[in-house]
Amino acid sequence: MQISVATVIPKVPSFTTFYQFTSNPAQHGLKKPNHGLSVQTHINLPAPCAVKSSSTGFLSAIERAIEEEEYRKARAEVNRQGINIEGYSIEGHSIGGHETCVIVPQLKAAFDIGRCPSKAVHQNFLFITHAHLDHIGGLPMYIATRGLYGLKPPTVFVPPSIKEDVEKLLDVHRSMSQVELNLDLIALDVGETYEMRNDLVVRPVRTHHVIPSQGYVIYSVRKKLKKQYIHLQGKQIEKLKKSGVQITDSVLCPEVAFTGDTTSDFYLDPRSADALRAKVLITEATFLDDNCGVEHAREHGHTHLYEIMEHAQWIRNKTLVLTHFSPRYNIEDIRQGVSKLQPLVSAKVVALTEGFKSMHL
Repeated sequence: MQISVATVIPKVPSFTTFYQFTSNPAQHGLKKPNHGLSVQTHINLPAPCAVKSSSTGFLSAIERAIEEEEYRKARAEVNRQGINIEGYSIEGHSIGGHETCVIVPQLKAAFDIGRCPSKAVHQNFLFITHAHLDHIGGLPMYIATRGLYGLKPPTVFVPPSIKEDVEKLLDVHRSMSQVELNLDLIALDVGETYEMRNDLVVRPVRTHHVIPSQGYVIYSVRKKLKKQYIHLQGKQIEKLKKSGVQITDSVLCPEVAFTGDTTSDFYLDPRSADALRAKVLITEATFLDDNCGVEHAREHGHTHLYEIMEHAQWIRNKTLVLTHFSPRYNIEDIRQGVSKLQPLVSAKVVALTEGFKSMHL
């Protein structure tokens, strides 16, 4: 019996599973399975209502296989810890209105600290985008825990407009808890550059939220031979170098950009150019569907997936990491959103889904 199927599943259950569900072949008009046959990985089945009742056992097997496969995928997604892309591990949580803390261990950096996940404590650099509690609420705990572990005081970057209030906040906690909260607090403004180490610098980038905010772009610093010396041979270049002549220029290459909360105006701002060509752009997509439209997103200082799709032409990154989804969504909703955006951009699109639930669990 040939069955034409509409549903495509990525993995078919083992022969044993099918045999169990079709243990009475005569009842369904099926021949006894041939153990020498290989099972195809893609099977097309019609909708259940389009198949005669004699095939219900077979359909039950397929439906069970689909459910089991979706469960396995959902469990793997829920248990996944971080994303490995372009030589960087991206970890942490980012749930709109609840908490955002995105960690890049290779940079010893954490972006925002809505709460204080344990892995964030071991990052030497913390970049705060704005003062909403789901992005800064864990700051005192982060500093205190580093002190408890005997780690060196962290370097914390904030928008200049909130530095004074952050100092007041920390003073209150020092007074209440009678502990030292040691840190290097740096107000870094858009247009300024800070050297994190010899081969790494950071610059803030303007973002567009309902309160003062900024993102950050981290650059690798590379040495490039000056044009006037390109024609020289190795020995000649070495001689110049030993004589004290500066033969190289420093070239900044954007590696990782993080926006925090922002409207889609970020994509149209010329000052966002470096963020939009970094190897990795970590940005927000708070809303994904028509239930909360573009106007709602803009009113609250956020970006809608539809707007990213509209401005996809400006994205020149190798990988785009979407974060800060509304807690109204589940992993399957987020996965569907990624699938809508992926064909429109050359970048690989991934989503940070730690902390989100699956409809199958």
